[in-house]
Amino acid sequence: MPALHCPKRPSARTLLGVTALGTALLLPLTASAQDYPAKPVRLLIGAAQGGPQDALLRGTALLLTQALGQTFMVENRVGADGIIAGEACARATPDGYTLCSNDNWAISLNPLVHQKMPYDPLRDLVPVVHFGYLSAAIVASPSLQVRSMAELLELARAKPGAVSWGSYGTSSASNLYIEWLRKSRGVNFLNVPYKSAALAYTAMLGGEVQVSYIAAGIGASALRAGKFAGMAMVGPDTRSTLMPDVPTWKEAGLDFNIGTWFGLFAPAGTPRAIVDRLNATISRELINNPAARDRYLASVGVAAEAPAGASPEAFATLIQRENDKLAALVKTIGIKPE
Repeated sequence: MPALHCPKRPSARTLLGVTALGTALLLPLTASAQDYPAKPVRLLIGAAQGGPQDALLRGTALLLTQALGQTFMVENRVGADGIIAGEACARATPDGYTLCSNDNWAISLNPLVHQKMPYDPLRDLVPVVHFGYLSAAIVASPSLQVRSMAELLELARAKPGAVSWGSYGTSSASNLYIEWLRKSRGVNFLNVPYKSAALAYTAMLGGEVQVSYIAAGIGASALRAGKFAGMAMVGPDTRSTLMPDVPTWKEAGLDFNIGTWFGLFAPAGTPRAIVDRLNATISRELINNPAARDRYLASVGVAAEAPAGASPEAFATLIQRENDKLAALVKTIGIKPE
């Protein structure tokens, strides 16, 4: 299956999937999919163990193992904004025995903020299936005594650089929100960077920072305990069942949704028949299976909104839109590739 080739200029990335996937549809289905998988399959991930993406992938691995009769093994290769895992996946033999879970930051944002990458996610990987959108919340410490996003922004605007916000990496949604609010709303938070989302969460609980961006599945219990207050939900357009009292980004008065989605990818050149088998199996066993969807998606705060479980082409269309949105965001913020 050909890669979703896209020229290096960000403006040209909108061509993702349209021509390459269209070409792939013209290729004959290979007989290899009839016997696939004939040996264990590796699922690479650039996120650490215990987070929502890791939990989702491990649930997917279990379902695939049960459905296809071979072991699907998760390997965490953490570091460099997901580039380490992504490169290993992109350089693997395109035979269906190495796959990888990625988010929109690894696929669409990394090429915009990293000047030199060892692979091109848009050329060297192909979409298999979209899992859904991560429900996350912008939260504030009770010590700030703010009850809404509007009040938080008003406080930060009145005290530039005084309200601390824990972020985790240039390519994180948390950092992008800080920079977007600074450029679009004239609100300056004190950006306190951590090496991971888990460390930023711990810092938030410990009172080291006053604001952060936290996955709903991880932060729901702390929110209920009153350890912080929810300002706005981002990701899906609907309220999260894990944090039902927190308004959506639209309800909170934000006009830009910097959310995270997860999906499964394969190395470019993976036979279309194998991609289709994986897509169909995951759609059936996970996305369209209410019990599994509740256990492995909803429980970690992932909403299976369209195009979750749809075709690789539908996933490619989502990636195309994400490329456009993030390219515009990077331009607005003024992030320079490093």
